[in-house]
Amino acid sequence: MEAKEALERDWSSLFPEVLNLIAKTLIEIIDFVHFRAVCMAWRSSTTIADLPPQFPWILEERHRYEDDLRFYSIPFGKIYNIHTAKSLGKMSTRSSDKYIQLFHITGQRSLLNPLNDHEIPIPAYDCHNYPRVKGPWQNFGVHMVCYGPPGYQKYSESVYCQFDQEKWCELILGLDYANCDLGDCNLFYLNGMLFNVDSDTGVTKVTDVATNTLAYVIPPVEGYLGKNAKYDTSAECIMDASGDILRVFRYYDFAVDWSGYCFDIHRLDVNESGSVFWVKVDNIGNHALFLNMDGGFVLRAYDFVGVKRNCIYFSMKMFMGIEEAPLYRVERIDIETGAREQLPCPFKEPQGWFVPVL
Repeated sequence: MEAKEALERDWSSLFPEVLNLIAKTLIEIIDFVHFRAVCMAWRSSTTIADLPPQFPWILEERHRYEDDLRFYSIPFGKIYNIHTAKSLGKMSTRSSDKYIQLFHITGQRSLLNPLNDHEIPIPAYDCHNYPRVKGPWQNFGVHMVCYGPPGYQKYSESVYCQFDQEKWCELILGLDYANCDLGDCNLFYLNGMLFNVDSDTGVTKVTDVATNTLAYVIPPVEGYLGKNAKYDTSAECIMDASGDILRVFRYYDFAVDWSGYCFDIHRLDVNESGSVFWVKVDNIGNHALFLNMDGGFVLRAYDFVGVKRNCIYFSMKMFMGIEEAPLYRVERIDIETGAREQLPCPFKEPQGWFVPVL
């Protein structure tokens, strides 16, 4: 008799306070979604803001653009297949923070959150040659290069900086083509500032985007020996760690690890005289870096269950030789000690990190 009464009980009539307490025990995003889908009463007892921050998922690289997007959750050991019509026929070129970047054969690019289908178009650029795109990182910025017509001695660099989720600002930088290689500089957009890093000298020029004026010039980091030396600016990123601006270099040292991938981190600092410079650090406090082969983002570790502070989480691809298939691995690296730990991942080709949010 008691079992029958339990089956017939109207669970939607539970007090909102009780439902809210139950919802707070659901630390996984899928369980939270299922809870809110039971009925209107359960849905109204919670808001999306009640979802605790989620440990970043790993995005699998896909080769058939009609397939679902596949993600893996390390803490829960689960694979999630996410179907969204907005990704069909498009290549997922990278993931960063709460979005993945999609590319269509027509050249159209966009940023997509596949969990809520929020899509941000990346501005199109009419150019004679194929545009180069840098980013997006945690703070979106898109860098495209356009050559002028044949015979021109100038080319223009169009830098799209995103102020918010729907508004972009375009800057045009005129450069002397005769004295400038396309690979000579890297551009990063962060908190209204444009960081222009010269690969030859290591000097960083910082421009205030709102006023289009030079804010300051930063000398190269200690030990920078120029292009193609230890600190190759083609393998770096700049990010904001709760107000601290970090510059992360990736370089090779096969004596340290089989993959040869190592990292040095520099923080932007100011001395008593007001001079700005990069200083190498081995402690980023209550933060963790999530890096792919081509960028990444930073999170506050204490906000996320399972994320360890002062660590680098790195999804890597190692090319073993022309005839051999690349090897993939996901690692956690302690920044202070250099200790490495391989993390579980069922994907043969993990593409990058994605923070699941609704």
